[in-house]
Amino acid sequence: MALVNSSIITASGDVVGTELAGGLALLDLRTGSYFNLNQTGAYVWSQIEGSAKTIGDILGAMTQTYDVSADVLEQDLQTLLTQLSEQGLIAVSA
Repeated sequence: MALVNSSIITASGDVVGTELAGGLALLDLRTGSYFNLNQTGAYVWSQIEGSAKTIGDILGAMTQTYDVSADVLEQDLQTLLTQLSEQGLIAVSA
């Protein structure tokens, strides 16, 4: 599914996370695979963990937190969400 600002992102219920210095480790309970997120990735995960958000909502929160252009944030967010989706760590719906 194509990711657009109105896409709804939900963290998988089969994924648990724990904070690490400078990031977050995720464990996919279905596969036993671990994934590491840097500080920015951890921030994104905190936005969707426990509550579905649109990409636009996440991007809006990020622009308030990070001193980076919205275009750069949007591109990086799209890349991260695509990777998380491909690994089954998030669900994307219209």
